Formats: sequence, C-alpha cells, structure tokens
Amino acid sequence: MTISNTKNINLYFGDDDFSMAEEMKKEKVLFGKSGDQMSVIEIDWQNQSLSQSEKMSKLQDALMGASLFSSDKLVIIKNSLFSGPKKRKDKSDKEDEKNVTDAGSEIILKYFQNKQEGIKIFFIEESLDKRKKVYKELVKLEKIGDAMMKEFIVPANAAFDNWIKKRIEKKSGRISREALNIFSITLGKGLAQKDKNGKMSQSYNLWETASEIEKLLSYCEGREIKKEDVSLLIKSKVDMSIFNLIDSMSSKNKSKATLLLNQQIEEGINENYILTMFVYQFRNLIRVKSLLNQGISSGEITSETKMHPYVVQKSIEQCQGFEIEHLKKIYQKLYDADLAIKSGKIKPRLALELLVVSVS
Repeated sequence: MTISNTKNINLYFGDDDFSMAEEMKKEKVLFGKSGDQMSVIEIDWQNQSLSQSEKMSKLQDALMGASLFSSDKLVIIKNSLFSGPKKRKDKSDKEDEKNVTDAGSEIILKYFQNKQEGIKIFFIEESLDKRKKVYKELVKLEKIGDAMMKEFIVPANAAFDNWIKKRIEKKSGRISREALNIFSITLGKGLAQKDKNGKMSQSYNLWETASEIEKLLSYCEGREIKKEDVSLLIKSKVDMSIFNLIDSMSSKNKSKATLLLNQQIEEGINENYILTMFVYQFRNLIRVKSLLNQGISSGEITSETKMHPYVVQKSIEQCQGFEIEHLKKIYQKLYDADLAIKSGKIKPRLALELLVVSVS
C-alpha cells in the first residue's frame, strides 16, 4: 500500500483552519483509496469529551501500536502539542493538562527516533511555541527531508479576491468583476472589525465565504454571477451601510445621511461601533486624499496603504467631496465626539446625529 506523498511527518499551522481542513479531507480520500478507513486516527487535544488519559492512550496506540486492520495508518493530531496549556480558572486543571501535554510530547519524540514507514502524521496547530522540544526536533527532521512544515494564512485584501475567484472557477462557475468586488468587501466585513486585542483590522471568514459561494452557484445555475445576485442573496454587513452613509455625507445630502444613520441605529447597530467605523474610514480618506494630492494612482494607493481595492475605490470617490483640511477637521470632530461620549457629556446617538449634520 502507498501513502499519498513522500513526507510522512507534517506540521500544518496558521490561522486558516478552513484550508487546513480541506487539505485533511484530501488526505483522507487519498488514504481511503489505498488504506482502510479504520486506520484513520484523529486526536484533538482540546476535545473535552475525552479525558486526558484517554487522549494519551489514543496517542500511544496511534504511534506505537500495530493496526489490526491495515499496515498503514493516517494519524491527525490537533491542537496544543506545540503550544502551551490553555488558561483555566482551576490551577490544578492547568497543571494536569501541562503534565499530559508534556507526556504526549515525549511519546512523539520517541516516535521521531523510531519512525515507522507506514504511518503518516499530520500535526494541526493554530500557533506554535518554537521553544518546545517537539518543534525543534521537527525542524531538524525537515532539514534532512524527513518532514514538512507548512503555514496556512487567511488571504486578505487582493488575495481574498483571488481566493474567491479561484474557488468559484474550480466549481465551474463565473463571477463578474463588479460582483466580485461587492461580494469580497461584504464577506471581508468591509472596512474593519476589532480583533481580540482591540486593534482595527479586516476580518475574513473562509468558512462563511465558501458557504455563500455555494449559495450563489446554486442560484445562478451555470451563468455568470452578477452584482444583482450578490445583493439579492448575500446579507450586507454594516460596513456597506457605512459606505452609503459617508457617500451621502460627501455629497452634502444631509437628509439622506440622517435617514441612513437612523436606519442603522433602528436596526440595532451599536452607536459606538458606528463611530468607530467613522473614525476608521475618515482616517482612510485622509490617507487616500493625501496620496491623490501627490499624484499617486489608485493602484499605487492600494499597494501603499494595503487597503482592499474596493475600499480604495470607494475612498477615492468619497474624497471628491472633501478637501484635505476639511477631512482633518472632521477627524478632530470625531475625536472630540468620542471623548464627549466616553465622559458622559453627550448621548452617543445625539453625537452621531450632530456629526452627520455638521459634516454633510
């Protein structure tokens, strides 16, 4: 029996869990063609339905025990053998997990010294602790060609567009450039989201994106996906409404801007979130306007700012209604409004309404 590739020890890591999951599906299919599915062993170190001793026993059997069904085995080990123990309220639980993780590492290190040709291992990790002995030994194995390490990073900005386009084409579909822009910016959550550290960054969810692609392909039944299809089937995120609101402000349409603001608030969008998005986008407008004033092209602006091409396109359009000094004054107003809200001097909704009227 032949295992699917020459590297029998593999480490996949990174924040793109979707692509890693797809790679594992392929490996299982390939293994199923040559091996017994009973010999596919998966161990998730964060699976709460298994006790720590059960995980240890399963790991020991996977790497050291002989299979009753096949001479070959596909072993998938997920989470935490290359990272530190997760934070827990109970210190004893944390210490127990560390002890078991260390013991698991010892089993793996022992296996590295006595590898079996018929066993193919995949370690799946979100993050790595490069101080760990297991990691260091794996680096040594990679250097001599006995292992492979591969990082999976969620694509962002233009790379996200390319990912969508390729996935649609892979499924024998087509999408127009305009539809791709709208689809990408919507599922990329448009302007930004706050990450776990409170920093503004674009957020991309490949699981959601893949699901929405299937919805569009099914609806279009072989024809090219148009922007109207995206608008009909894909629920617009708040960021798209922010674009529309700022469009109205830049065209000095006070009544429409006020209407759009009130619609968002009535739909349950948090006022502080709207203000945060205002700050983020007007900061973008200042950057884009400054570069435009220097004669920089839209393509160069995208490269310089690392912003999504659609965000750059919309920002350039919105910049036409503002001079750079006006944008800086608006940004100061946003800062003052944020300070006034946090100090309790003004209600968030009133602050936003005054901002929209004064800017429009």
